Amino acid sequence: MAFNSHRLGHYSTFQHVSGKQHQNQQQKRQRKQTFINAEKRSNTQDKVIEITSTPKQIETKNIIISKLSSITHTITSSTKAQGRAILLIVSFLYGTLNVTLRAIYASDGAPAASVLSFVRQCLSVLTFIPIIVSVNRNNEAGEGKERVESSGNFFEDSDDMWPGSQEVSSTDVEEDESKKRPMWLAAAELAFWNFGAQGLINAGLLFSPAARASFLTQTSVVLTPLISAVAGETIQSSVWGGCALALVGLFLISTSSVDNPAIVDTSVESGMSNIAATTSSFNQGDAMILLGALSWSAYIFRTSQIAKKYSELDLQFTKTAILAGMYAGWFLSTAASTLTSGGTLLQLWPGFQSIPVWILLAYSAVGPGAVADLLQQQGQKEVSASESNIILTTESIFAAVCAFTLLGEVSSIKEVIGGLFIVVAAMMASKQ
Repeated sequence: MAFNSHRLGHYSTFQHVSGKQHQNQQQKRQRKQTFINAEKRSNTQDKVIEITSTPKQIETKNIIISKLSSITHTITSSTKAQGRAILLIVSFLYGTLNVTLRAIYASDGAPAASVLSFVRQCLSVLTFIPIIVSVNRNNEAGEGKERVESSGNFFEDSDDMWPGSQEVSSTDVEEDESKKRPMWLAAAELAFWNFGAQGLINAGLLFSPAARASFLTQTSVVLTPLISAVAGETIQSSVWGGCALALVGLFLISTSSVDNPAIVDTSVESGMSNIAATTSSFNQGDAMILLGALSWSAYIFRTSQIAKKYSELDLQFTKTAILAGMYAGWFLSTAASTLTSGGTLLQLWPGFQSIPVWILLAYSAVGPGAVADLLQQQGQKEVSASESNIILTTESIFAAVCAFTLLGEVSSIKEVIGGLFIVVAAMMASKQ
């Protein structure tokens, strides 16, 4: 009995322990089921929230997403939009050039115009050298890699070696056209129009009032579409409207200088402009400036035609080198005239040891010089000459912003209104 009693007690203890384990397992299952039910309720609430969004909210959200994706797609996929953006950057760089040159001319012992132009152009040529070296190294590395990869594909590509096996594409036609005319001739033509614009405008400033000269210079915004139309290109009505608005804006900006005079480039030009301001009739200076504007329009027009036929780097480097030679002739002429009159070369740049002036010159050669030339050719590959000229007129706006930021100059009401006209003009001309 004792034994049986012991076994019975042991069985009772085992039964008690087994019941506790069963109870614990049941509690675990209940907690697990509670967690699953809570997760289901959470998912159900999320779905209810999504479903309870009103149709108007959903439609608004879809419209916003569609507009954003459309804008992003337009900027990233449209080569024309990219060209316009590039030209806006060029316009900004040109705007900083205006302020930079004025700061140089306002410094003590400022260089003569011929010296500044020659030195700046030489620095631009030097800017291209490291770029060309870097590009050539990358090209050589790429060609070596292509030769290694194609060494085992001789028989697969051998059909291309037979005459007539290759198809003629539009790119091949453009390359053939460029081969008919050496690249240096195209660069020389662009250099000629560029130098003609600067030279004629600088010469005209000796005889014309500053305000009138500024306005006549900007008539290129109308002359460019006229040249394009004469050459047989179709000019859209929106472009003509943009030209008219831009001309009005430029007129307001240029005439505001009468009430708010700015720093003039050189003392000679300042004195002659004040003398010429007493005459209101059309004179030889006005004719020179109009010819300068015509040269600038020809430069923009020919850049749009030539841009796709040549490499930006090769064409702009050659053009810059040729321009440096032309400005060297101007500098030598000025130096000879100074020496024959009993002066010294130091008179052409008394403050040549000024480090800040050299820094400004270096920036003008790199940013508004070499980089702007490369970007302008790249942008005008996709944008017409007429529209390009309108976009480039925003230079006046960027110049005003830079002048306020760096020189503390405040724009007049007429200048602000003129800037708004130019912005509207650029938007109108870019409308498809």
